[in-house]
Amino acid sequence: MEKHSLFAVTTLIATTLLAVAVFAISMAGDDNPGIFISEVCPHNDDVIYDSVGFYHDYIKIYNESSSVVSLDGYALSDDKTKLDKYVFPDVDVEPEGSILIWADTRPLFEHRLTDEDALYTGFGLRDHEYLYLSNPDGAIIDSLRLPAMKPSRSLLRAGVNDKGEEGTPSEMETQPPAVSEFVSPPTFSIASGFYAAPFFLDVAGEGNTVYYTVDGSDPYTMGTEYSDPIPVIDRSVLPDYYSTLGPVSAVAEQYYPSNPVSKCTVIRAVSKDSDGTFSNETIGVYFVGEDIKNACEGVYTVSIVSDTDGLFSSKNGIYVAGHIWEMNNEKAEDKGIDKHIAPANYNMRGKGWKRNARLTLFDPSGVCLYDENDRISVRGGFARSFLQKNFALSPRRTGERVFDGFMSDTGDSYVLRAGSYDDAFQTNIRDPLNSKIAINMNVAAQRSVCCQVFLNGEYWGCYNLQEKPDESFIQAKYKVPADNVNLIKNFISESGISGDLGQYKQLLDFIHLNDLKDPDRYARFCEMVDIDNFIDYYCAEIYFANDDAYVGNVALWRSRNKGYTPYEDGKWRFILFDTDCTDGYYANVASSDSFTEENWNGTTPLNETFFSNLVKNAEFRDKFTARFTQLLQSDFSYERIEPILDEMEQTYLRPMVMSIRRYNDPQFTGDQYRGRVNVVRDFFRDRNGYIYKYMMQHMSEQDND
Repeated sequence: MEKHSLFAVTTLIATTLLAVAVFAISMAGDDNPGIFISEVCPHNDDVIYDSVGFYHDYIKIYNESSSVVSLDGYALSDDKTKLDKYVFPDVDVEPEGSILIWADTRPLFEHRLTDEDALYTGFGLRDHEYLYLSNPDGAIIDSLRLPAMKPSRSLLRAGVNDKGEEGTPSEMETQPPAVSEFVSPPTFSIASGFYAAPFFLDVAGEGNTVYYTVDGSDPYTMGTEYSDPIPVIDRSVLPDYYSTLGPVSAVAEQYYPSNPVSKCTVIRAVSKDSDGTFSNETIGVYFVGEDIKNACEGVYTVSIVSDTDGLFSSKNGIYVAGHIWEMNNEKAEDKGIDKHIAPANYNMRGKGWKRNARLTLFDPSGVCLYDENDRISVRGGFARSFLQKNFALSPRRTGERVFDGFMSDTGDSYVLRAGSYDDAFQTNIRDPLNSKIAINMNVAAQRSVCCQVFLNGEYWGCYNLQEKPDESFIQAKYKVPADNVNLIKNFISESGISGDLGQYKQLLDFIHLNDLKDPDRYARFCEMVDIDNFIDYYCAEIYFANDDAYVGNVALWRSRNKGYTPYEDGKWRFILFDTDCTDGYYANVASSDSFTEENWNGTTPLNETFFSNLVKNAEFRDKFTARFTQLLQSDFSYERIEPILDEMEQTYLRPMVMSIRRYNDPQFTGDQYRGRVNVVRDFFRDRNGYIYKYMMQHMSEQDND
């Protein structure tokens, strides 16, 4: 009887469980109309961008049914306790079709230019978190856990019960070539450098087939099979190619050099084994002939080699107006957005708009100092829209450094600047000159060297290779760990951490809410800001008569948390950078009163936030006056500045004549360049007497208030 009872109970339980399972399956079918999360790309570095140009992470919902499914009321979330973090509007998913959702906030581009038709979750994706898809009744109909994923890879799924596999994103248009570290790259018989006469280059592939190009193009897709030694010649007489691509600006008319630009020969080569697997690249850069040697002699030379499509194609080129401009220019015009900063390929930021590049640096005598793989991106504000753009040079991996050891005590990155809008085709020396003048002052200033730049073998102009004013720059200069640096540039947190911007807003609030004429309030300000740095910074900006200061080109930093090193004290300190619009540029001649004469953005020290409040305080005025007077007799004295300017004029003369002919005026002469430098020379020769008089006048006026 007990056996029969046990059997009966067991049978009853099994039958019940089966019925529950069948009911659950039936309910799942009722709840889920055939949709599931088919793909998640949680680290979209460079797969696909939205219509404004941002590389957001993305999610795809697939409809495996034979009917259209409306997602109205369905929801996505990364939080099981709040399934309605993103609720779908009334959008349809076609049968056996999919819909893409950007896993990020709606993008904002100057004056809130957005894609109103796209879907944005409002939350991002992280490794090891869960993602939930729920129906309008709040029931979860699909979920998955995201593993740790490599950049620009997707988790791909075939159905609700599929955990997914990492693979190539469905939105990736081209499959990259199969490259292996186990396939030996080709070796070249001659090293990169300057050579007086043409020669033949032997390439060895260790038994593998070698493919190569001689014009900087991609050897994986465009390569010629190597059979005989490659002739390396002076290519300067050949027609330009890269210099004709574009349009590179939505503002300036495309300019084509009237004569072929100087060229070096870039040999890019790869090996391919019998299985069809490629090696990494070998790249050689060769400057052949006396003309090109003379063009680079006496200054540094930088060769940049990067894939053509990543630089100049409409869809992905970082140097052109491109597809982003085509999609957004009418919307930008309707919203009154300045064309200089409107959405365009070259105005985009982020990992997706950086490109791998081979950087080779030669010293003024032609010796190769560095030959390395790094990353490049277009850099700057308004200057991004001009023909000769600035570049940021950054390492490919955390912990690496660009041109490691080239400058002592510097950060991991550099910039190539061409004088910005203000000085690019004038002298290109104002900013580096000002930094040299201020180098011993209590303010961070960028060191730089003059260099000639070649892009994929074609001459690209005269640039300043400068330190990049970022967190690693602060770490090198002040010994504050980069991860403890809160850097604010133009009122934006470089880290993106909301707490960093909050620290800066606390400083602004203090300034706005307190009268610093009060000694106690002034003392509190000095606890928040390094007052000696503050005074030196404003002395420099006022003395140089910077027409683009106080609102633009403002950078200051502090240690996020107090530490044990001298500069981890939590005080704010200013960085002097981007001072091209100075030293007699525009109407700011030596006699200009840069305490009160408005610059182009309508500000002066006596009406902007910081200085106008501090100058009310007698202690500050005394300290500022004493320091400015001392600087006029030392760092700002013409006796000190004249030899620096003379040396820079000699260094920049030939490169700048060549650069201006390349971009602006094919008939430009050395005498014209000297005339432009004389404007700077006259400014400094006459500046001290005028600015001292204005300083004493305005300080005494404050005393009398």
